[in-house]
Amino acid sequence: MSEIELHRKLLGDAPRNAAFHAALKAVIKPGVTTVADLGAGTGFLSFLARQLGAAHCTLIEYTDTIQLATQLARANKIDGLSFIQGHSAELKKPEKVDVVVSETLGNYALEENLLETLNDARRYLKKNGVLIPCGLKQYVAPVLTPRLQDEIDIWPRIGFGINLDAARTMSLSNMYVRAVQPADVGGSEANAKCWDDLRFATDTDAAPSLRRESVHWSGKSLGAVTVHGYALWWVAELVPGVTISTSPFSVATHWEQIYLPLLSPISLAATDTLECTLTSDTRPDVGVRVAWRTRQLQGGKAVQTQDQDITKGRI
Repeated sequence: MSEIELHRKLLGDAPRNAAFHAALKAVIKPGVTTVADLGAGTGFLSFLARQLGAAHCTLIEYTDTIQLATQLARANKIDGLSFIQGHSAELKKPEKVDVVVSETLGNYALEENLLETLNDARRYLKKNGVLIPCGLKQYVAPVLTPRLQDEIDIWPRIGFGINLDAARTMSLSNMYVRAVQPADVGGSEANAKCWDDLRFATDTDAAPSLRRESVHWSGKSLGAVTVHGYALWWVAELVPGVTISTSPFSVATHWEQIYLPLLSPISLAATDTLECTLTSDTRPDVGVRVAWRTRQLQGGKAVQTQDQDITKGRI
């Protein structure tokens, strides 16, 4: 995807724009507040901040989009801006500001290094400064319809007597961006579990990039169902009271959900327990690694285990 196509999608997302405008409005004191915009892109969020009265905004962007941002600032006669081409983590002694904003959220929330960016962003903040977003929750729900799996798992239908099992296993060890429908997850947000809760603004220590959590569903709560995979989504708290959600039960944004397929469907009885262990590793030397382990438990004992990892899905 070209850079301008990415920004076309971003800036065409009205709920996203409105949420960031509301968050900035809540924390900017006209004529006083200074802002650092990390991963500034076209500069849109800094332009909003200046419209709301921010005293000065520093835009930091490592791609050539920073040149477009300067052009747009001139065209809109927006002053009080400084432009730095580079990665925010590379600046040795950044000037302290009142507010740091970074919209580096992906369909999988952490795929664009949001966690690492906001951990590092503490260097930019004055005492009692504000981070936007200030928190992030990631959710997982079992997918109970075959619709998404059928779109992806084409391998058994190819035919001609050719064994494609190795390709199928590799294909199903990937995460897919898909538009999950409420019906796919049982029609109720109650089936979703929060597996990761990040508090960027209040945690004393930087959050680790290697994150792991197990969640469980009882067959009694789900009913006698067949599980085909998992849906992932997130809710970002920009400032207290202002959130953006990619839940299939929320207003649609340009972000979609993530689908994690299973290698084979799991039929749950009312007495069974479904366990999903999610691992997210976004350390700089790793890149992005997501793994999911599924266990079907009967009487506390595993009767089926499926281990998947996107590193197994790469050629």
